[in-house]
Amino acid sequence: MARLARIWRARAAERLDAAPPRGDGRLGPRRALRNTTPTEVRLSSKPYDVLVVGAGPAGSAVAGLLAQRGVRVLVLEKDSFPRFHIGESLLPAGLPVLDRLGVVPGADTFVFKRGAHFVCEDSGREGIFGFSEALPGCASHAWQVERARFDTVLRDRAVAAGADVRHGETVLDLGTTSERAFVKTRTETFTGKYLIDASGQSRLLARRHDTMQPYDRFGSVSVFTHYDDVSDAAWSEFVPDFNIRIMLRPDGWGWIIPLPRQRLSIGLVSKAKITAPDLEAGLLSGPLVRRLTSGARRLETRVIGNFSYRNKVPSGARYTAIGDASCFLDPVFSSGVTLALRNAERVADILAPALEAGTEGAADLLSAHNEGMDRAFRTFAGLIDRFYNNPTFAQSIFLGDSRGMPVRRGVMSVLAGDVWRTGNPFQEMLLAARREGGRARSRGAD
Repeated sequence: MARLARIWRARAAERLDAAPPRGDGRLGPRRALRNTTPTEVRLSSKPYDVLVVGAGPAGSAVAGLLAQRGVRVLVLEKDSFPRFHIGESLLPAGLPVLDRLGVVPGADTFVFKRGAHFVCEDSGREGIFGFSEALPGCASHAWQVERARFDTVLRDRAVAAGADVRHGETVLDLGTTSERAFVKTRTETFTGKYLIDASGQSRLLARRHDTMQPYDRFGSVSVFTHYDDVSDAAWSEFVPDFNIRIMLRPDGWGWIIPLPRQRLSIGLVSKAKITAPDLEAGLLSGPLVRRLTSGARRLETRVIGNFSYRNKVPSGARYTAIGDASCFLDPVFSSGVTLALRNAERVADILAPALEAGTEGAADLLSAHNEGMDRAFRTFAGLIDRFYNNPTFAQSIFLGDSRGMPVRRGVMSVLAGDVWRTGNPFQEMLLAARREGGRARSRGAD
């Protein structure tokens, strides 16, 4: 076995000298993930069909769905669960994936959510949008979730389906050859037939292939905190809909999300650089937050920056990137987890039969799927772009009286995550504007 391992590593190294694809289709330099101290790493003897890096929503969902179909899946996760994570509001379009995984919403993890409540404290205007107002095709509700527990639930469903999930595994290297996929950790090298990067904002394959493209017109930094022991009087303001509050501000936006056990998640996102004091001086000093958090216990304040990006080459021969490793959009419309779940579901549905047929190595295996995800990403990107860069649009759509107007149903379908459909004029408008904006920026660059 030791001799076979040495032979395999030598051959793999020869094949990996070939450079990975760049976003423009040319070959670029092979980039190391990190500086590491060489150690003796043994080759795993256990056979796997699919290697998944990351056990977040995308990784656990794709692992669970593949394992349900008898695929041998290994998931490598660097953190122990449960662990803190932001991204606590789901959309109706993701619920069917949870159903397929056998997730049973419990009160310790899930809070019912009927829609979104937009608020502008400067003008005193508000707008409430319910998912039940959307075009036919999606559920009329979603969930707010406590992510540490939610991610653990999804991980447990993957394990129950037969996936091998290992925590505390730091990935030092990963990639594919013409015949295999591999992931190297500190102690072991795993091989399989296919590699799925679900590493979240670590986005390992995008960094390796130099295919990350930032969205520079969206929010760039977030500052947030949580409050425990919210009073019964404050909690009653969310009853019965438990909608996310989206606070419109001149420099960005804020959120207030009701979570299980009477906890609130409160945060601020801005295109400009902000720090913890900006959260204090801005959202937390407003009358709504002061009222909702009176007497509550404040927890740690956190800062996240450098988000809003896309992997220009999300898949290739024997690999794909899903979830935040594929694309992370500004979180103003809570699209992240839902897009990750739908991405994972479709990849599993395509990859499982390909593995059975022996066609998983085709470079264009996921081409049609990528086009569908591109439509979803461009739809939300178009809405986010207008939200940030066209104040009149945001004020008229989200704070104006649009009840009874045909456009309202189209808006709600997008807010529900129903972005793979046809027949939504509002979505088609967003896509057309996005295409024209891209052409205009290209002409300006020329």
